[in-house]
Amino acid sequence: MFQVDGRPTASRVILDLLTASPEVEFGLDMLTLAGEIMGLTAANMRVSAARMCAEGRITRTTRGTYTLLTEALPAYTEVSSWRTRIERMVPWDGTWTAVEQSRVKRSDRAVLRAHNNALSLAGMADWTPAVALRPNNLDHGTDGLRATLSRLGAAPECHVYRIDQLSADDVEAVHRLWDTTSRTRNLQKAARALTDATRTSEDRTAVENARTSLLLGSAVISTIVRDPLLPEELAPLSPLAELIEQMKEFQDHALSLWLELLEDGHRT
Repeated sequence: MFQVDGRPTASRVILDLLTASPEVEFGLDMLTLAGEIMGLTAANMRVSAARMCAEGRITRTTRGTYTLLTEALPAYTEVSSWRTRIERMVPWDGTWTAVEQSRVKRSDRAVLRAHNNALSLAGMADWTPAVALRPNNLDHGTDGLRATLSRLGAAPECHVYRIDQLSADDVEAVHRLWDTTSRTRNLQKAARALTDATRTSEDRTAVENARTSLLLGSAVISTIVRDPLLPEELAPLSPLAELIEQMKEFQDHALSLWLELLEDGHRT
C-alpha cells in the first residue's frame, strides 16, 4: 500500500496550499477553513501562520493575504516544478557526477541533516563514506549539480566533480546503489492510489475528497520530487513519466475543488 501521512501539521497544510496555488491570495479566513477541512483548529492555523511569518517562510501582504517567501524554502524549486521534472534529464554518456564530503562536519546535526537531505533530493547515493555520486544525466552537468546542492543546503565543505572512468567492478557496484525495483514498485503503488481515489470519489463528500486530495497529492508529489531521475540504462523512465501525467490531472481537479470550497466558505 502507498504510504500517506494521515495527520498533517498546520504548517504543512499552509505550505501545500501556497505552493500548489502561488497565484491565489490566501487570507487567514481561507487558511483557517482549510485547517478545519483537514481536522485542525482555527487557533492552530493562526498560530502556525504567525510563526511561519516570523521564521521568514511566508509573508503577509498589504492586502492581508499570505504568500510564500520562496528564497527561504530550499526545496521550493524541486517541489514547484514537479510537473516538468523529467525535462531536466539529458542522454547519459556513462560518466558520473560525484560529491566528495570528507570535510563535512558530522558534529553539527542540523548542518549534516540539511546536507544529507540536499544529496537525497539531488538523487545522490553514497558510494563510500566520503563520496556520493549519481549518473551524469541532468542538464548543466557538474555546474548544475553544484548550483542545485548549494541551493538545497549542502555543506559548503563538499566538492563536486565528474568521474569519467570506473573499473568494471566499480561500475557493477555503483549500479547497485539504487534499489530500482523498489523505486519502480513505489511509483506504481502511487499510480494505483491515484486511480483508486479517483474511482471512489463519487462515494465521498466534497470535503472528504478535498482532504483525500491534499494528503494523497502531497505524498505523490514528494515521491516524484525525490525520484533520482536515473537514466534508462539503470531504471525504466515510463513509471515516473506516467505518474507525473496522472498526477497533473489529479491535482488540477483537486485545486478546483479546494478553491471552490474555500471561496464559498464551505465548512465541515
